[in-house]
Amino acid sequence: MPTLGLVLSGGGARGAYQAGVLAAIAHICSRHQLDDPFQVYSGVSAGAINVALLAGNPSSFVQSSKNLVNLWSKIDSDNVFYADLMALSRGGLQWMTEFSLGGGKKDSGLRSLLSTHPLHNYILSKCQFAEIQRKINAGILRAVSVSALDYDSVSTVSFFQGIPDLKTWERGMHRSEKVNLSVEHIMASSAIPMLFPPVKVQDRYYGDGCIRNQSPCGPAIYLGASRLLAVGVRRRQDTFYSYHHASGGEMPTVARVANVLMNAVMMDGLESDIQRIQQINEGLKGLNSEERHRSNWHELETLWISPSVDFSELAKKKGSELPRIIRYLLRGPGSVDESAELLSYLMFTPSYCRQLIDIGFSDGMKEQDKIADFFARAQEEAAVVRPRKISGIKG
Repeated sequence: MPTLGLVLSGGGARGAYQAGVLAAIAHICSRHQLDDPFQVYSGVSAGAINVALLAGNPSSFVQSSKNLVNLWSKIDSDNVFYADLMALSRGGLQWMTEFSLGGGKKDSGLRSLLSTHPLHNYILSKCQFAEIQRKINAGILRAVSVSALDYDSVSTVSFFQGIPDLKTWERGMHRSEKVNLSVEHIMASSAIPMLFPPVKVQDRYYGDGCIRNQSPCGPAIYLGASRLLAVGVRRRQDTFYSYHHASGGEMPTVARVANVLMNAVMMDGLESDIQRIQQINEGLKGLNSEERHRSNWHELETLWISPSVDFSELAKKKGSELPRIIRYLLRGPGSVDESAELLSYLMFTPSYCRQLIDIGFSDGMKEQDKIADFFARAQEEAAVVRPRKISGIKG
């Protein structure tokens, strides 16, 4: 039987785009009478939040996707972080004090610029984590995974909850832990470095799952997915920056440097991962059946949907919607335009998120034929496998 995996990367408010794409996928599934097409969910950062809200909803994937759009269309910065003058002044003052003290302070309390207690409470109020196990027990889901960076070992850790016979894995700087997923795992996966505080899970601290994550598709594959549908948050082949308002040879501001660093740290590794899978598929086509069997590899069908626009450019136009104190802080190291990358992650405003939802839905519907074919081939494969199992012949 084919096992379909849904892979969601992420980066702050850009997760609203995924909600739009998922709404388009749900619309297509409804037309083909598919309520729960995916058996494996895997997410990082904002993708982890979306995965939790899908899996932790008592409804089907189709209905949960509609609920996800409703949540993202109403979200505000107050649901994610504290943006009042007192909270930010306390964080900024702490930073200045600890940097000035340097090595003179043994036990530094430096954590982040923003407090994400509101996001913690928001996820708890919207996600019913007990539903994940219920769906696994009912055979609706095989596994759910979210990934985060272990700040101690600097390795990616995939926390997963799934059927009993699933085993943990370790590949290079990527390992897994079988757990009962909770709000702490989701918060850890979405803890954007420096902006959001590291999150403690048991006795270790974790940060955003996008950091150094070279293989976002890996967890879904290790958990048994034979076909992958992946949704990114960065425009395809968007591999360089160009600030058209800046003249050549101009000294970069702190904001521009921070922008480039954020782009590098919060990279969306889906494009390179999908390309790697496709290269392996091409290589396998050149092998005969015996060689394939010896290699222990098999072809993996993938479908990747990514934004058709640059979200940083959209964020620049809506910078005025951010809380005033956030705008003030961003102007300090440079102009708001030069902080566009940071803006695109922090722009938790209904107007911006609704625009991303609309773009996501449009991008998803543009791929409706590919999406329909993706599900149709899985159904055809399932129809072939079932009779073999009934007759006692191994599939």
